[in-house]
Amino acid sequence: MATGTQADEAKPVATANAGGRRRTIGLWDRVLMSDIGLVKLLAGGRVLFCVPAGMAAGFAIAGLFGLPPVVGLMLGALPAFLTCFVVVDEKASRVAARSAALLVPFVLALFCSIALREFRVLELVLIVLLLFVQFYSSRFGVWAGDFGGGLFAAYLCGLLLPLPLASFPSLALIFTMSMAATIAIRSILFHPNAYRSLSRARRAFVGRQTRVLEAAATLLEAPADSNSERDAATLQRRRRQSHEASLITDGLLAKPGSGPTGVRAEQLHTLLFDIEQTVDGLARVAVDLAQGDTPAPVRARIAAAIELVLDESGRAGDRAAAELLAWADSEPIVATDPRWAHAVNRTALLLSDLASSSAGWSSLRKTLPTSGEGVPFQSPVVLVGGRPAGAGPILDAEIAGGGMSGPWRRVRVSPPLRTAIQAAVAVAIAEPLAFLVDGQRFYWAVIGVMIVLAGTNSTHDRLRKVASRGIGTVIGGVIGIALVDLLGTTHVWWTLAIVIVSLTLGMYGFTRSYVFWVVGLVVTLCQVYAYSGQFTDTLIVYRLAENLLGALIGVGVSLVILPVATGVMIKRAVLRHLATVRSFLESASALEGGADAAARLRTASRAVDQATYQLEAVLKPMVRFPTGGGSRRDDQLLTVLRGVAGSLSGIAYRGERNDTIDGEKAERLSEIVSVMVRSVTALSEAVAGANGGVWQSSAALLADLDGTLTDSADDILLSYRVHALVRVDEALASLATSSGMTVEGTDAQPDLSARRALNSAGHVRRRFDDQRHAPAN
Repeated sequence: MATGTQADEAKPVATANAGGRRRTIGLWDRVLMSDIGLVKLLAGGRVLFCVPAGMAAGFAIAGLFGLPPVVGLMLGALPAFLTCFVVVDEKASRVAARSAALLVPFVLALFCSIALREFRVLELVLIVLLLFVQFYSSRFGVWAGDFGGGLFAAYLCGLLLPLPLASFPSLALIFTMSMAATIAIRSILFHPNAYRSLSRARRAFVGRQTRVLEAAATLLEAPADSNSERDAATLQRRRRQSHEASLITDGLLAKPGSGPTGVRAEQLHTLLFDIEQTVDGLARVAVDLAQGDTPAPVRARIAAAIELVLDESGRAGDRAAAELLAWADSEPIVATDPRWAHAVNRTALLLSDLASSSAGWSSLRKTLPTSGEGVPFQSPVVLVGGRPAGAGPILDAEIAGGGMSGPWRRVRVSPPLRTAIQAAVAVAIAEPLAFLVDGQRFYWAVIGVMIVLAGTNSTHDRLRKVASRGIGTVIGGVIGIALVDLLGTTHVWWTLAIVIVSLTLGMYGFTRSYVFWVVGLVVTLCQVYAYSGQFTDTLIVYRLAENLLGALIGVGVSLVILPVATGVMIKRAVLRHLATVRSFLESASALEGGADAAARLRTASRAVDQATYQLEAVLKPMVRFPTGGGSRRDDQLLTVLRGVAGSLSGIAYRGERNDTIDGEKAERLSEIVSVMVRSVTALSEAVAGANGGVWQSSAALLADLDGTLTDSADDILLSYRVHALVRVDEALASLATSSGMTVEGTDAQPDLSARRALNSAGHVRRRFDDQRHAPAN
């Protein structure tokens, strides 16, 4: 992707060089696309720079006070790494303050672990208490959460140090100097910058749209008799990636200091939405044509139109559409079959829309501020760790609503307290069993409990994490043992480089797959134990056994103590999705045209997208079946609600472009939408467990209304909304049937495909006639 006038953003949708040949997407753009907001790269970078600095500080102080070098290295690395992992904030001052505040729990826990070494029972009981505090403290905000995490990590670290209490001042000084170095490096090199993150995300967004168009053209260019399943799968994957990029960019737009405010922020939000919808529409055209018996000339010509846009930027969309329509006028295949005429007209309309949005994007970029300022745009997309919020809010809502099963149904606890109780019980069970396996390293089982309960929201989540822990330990053990055998303890600098690189790569891959992090950690531990003289050939075997012991106990306890069934979470996610659909329909019932109505619907559509993303996270299966989901029923449910979200996005994208709406027709549509709102409410009650209920279908009513619409521009645009509502009604009616509801009002529904084809033809021809007769600027 070519670089635009701003350093971190490219022109939509693709750019060409002076010779007209499309430029390939460069390495930097690939990085931005694979790591939107650079969350992974910055996390790895923090570790790469801060951990060596912390280790150097610890090594120097250890030498000054006569401590073993490995102690200085380990204690110097701990605060540097933990703050890089835990402390992420939107302001540099808060990062520094939160990091400095961690010194208190670090020093306190280290003192306790050394002072209580002779009181073994008390030491073990304190582990249970500290793990409880670590999970429960997050209820009181990030500062308290930092405190609890620091206590537990430093206490475990102290258990590994066979040092007298007299050495405590020098150990505390190591913590202090390591933290000071970390704060300095992060303040200089890793200053949080919401404006830069948004700029890079916009560039990644453009790259993702380009990738979708490339995959669509590839699918269309493939011979009809070839095996194009892989091309179709590639296109589907890139559509999902594009959608996620759009959500992330929209969420970053709401960060303080991101730059655009007020009208400009609203314009950018609109353009993000419109470009994504246009590009995805072209992808759907490609999918439809690839699945049917489409003549090769039609596929080739539409592919050529998309290629023209890729070669000369999205602003060439009008020319690509005009050339496509001119070809269609002289092509007998198109003239004799309305299906191909509809595909051509639909493509031309989308290409023209893309030209308009691309021109708006380029114009807006020139007026955007060059630094962060003002009050941010309010987006319904909530980001957690740089990605749209997943299953966490679903679990929180279910617990708040009393969604626990069995005898715990009447218990009311906060999510942090629930996890803290489960962790304390699991550790109390795991500790004595871990002593039977390997008394010296019982804490591995404790870590197994902590790891499997941290950041997971369902039994499936936890089992997946257990599997990742086991796989990562095996792979990391093989690599780590091989490196120990190769280097021994005589190549200190090489070993330090391996430790730093392992932690950096593990941190970088953490958000992609937990396995990457475990591999990096185990490789590091092999080197540490080799230098401490505790490395044996069976070390990783014992670690694997104790880690899995603690993890499986944690999973088992969570199934018995304060459990929330995955099925209950799925039901909650569906209810939240239906609630956003209902809110969208309520917004759509106010049928005045213009920018305000468009803004409301786009915001409501993004809320539906967020709910769909959360549903996908909850439905993520333990084992993926050939159907594409955890089970056929789950797959069908997700397919239905994804389709609903897509249809509502279409309403927000095109259906709100009406300048005027006839009063009588608007009133009729408003009444129909009210019927749909009542049906969605009844469906929500059925999903929640109410018996019976009626889904009153509005499809026939919508078809009757569509029959009264003329071929005027406003009526055609209104017809797009009507057809989208028909698809929503049909999809939700199928969900109502599976939920035990009675579906009424579905008799004699006419096929609107011919009407849609006629609308597209009339609308696109009118648009290009208007452009031809418009005065030149």
